[in-house]
Amino acid sequence: MIEVKKGPEPKGLLQYRLTPHATYAAMPSVLKQEIIESLLSEQGYICAYCMKRIESGYGKHRATIEHCIPQASSNESERLNYRNMLAVCWGNRDAGSINDKTCDARRGSLPLEEQSMKKVDVFHGSTLSSIAYRSDGTIFSEDPDVDEDLNRRLNLNYLKGCRLAALQTLQREINRHYPGKTVSKDYLQRLLAHYQAQSGPKTPYCGILIAWLKRKL
Repeated sequence: MIEVKKGPEPKGLLQYRLTPHATYAAMPSVLKQEIIESLLSEQGYICAYCMKRIESGYGKHRATIEHCIPQASSNESERLNYRNMLAVCWGNRDAGSINDKTCDARRGSLPLEEQSMKKVDVFHGSTLSSIAYRSDGTIFSEDPDVDEDLNRRLNLNYLKGCRLAALQTLQREINRHYPGKTVSKDYLQRLLAHYQAQSGPKTPYCGILIAWLKRKL
């Protein structure tokens, strides 16, 4: 999980919000798609929570709009506030068990009083600073509130195998460049800078890659 830098809201949303009696529920689907496109561009086409690749477009398993302040406990102003919106993955929302759901699908399956994050805020990097990863892809935090958000509300360790696979891909690439040799710190530094500064589509699960490279350095 990495910090999301918000940009300007889509003009269509600004215009819609100014119309009388505008509601999120009644928002035209074409406008929702415009918002998703903007959110995905900000996030590098990865889910704001689990960091898997998500694409634009319509239909099942595509990106959806997440409200950081849950819609059920917010007013219409907050529901239409672009700064309260993220693009997230499908999260297995049609799974029969809550234990198989992730991200906003998991949050939305919890009782309303448990849906709000205790501490994690992807718009403020300081709340993510205690997040770490184990060698098997497990994401965790020594901060109990952050750890509860990662596991209870988002169920991100359902995807630890995906993070491990991403890390192993990076390690194989490094070994290809330095077979049986000591890896240049300059090379590792360039890799770290690359993953941190990606302005286009980001590498899926790049959070664990950044954390691993920092430890190596």
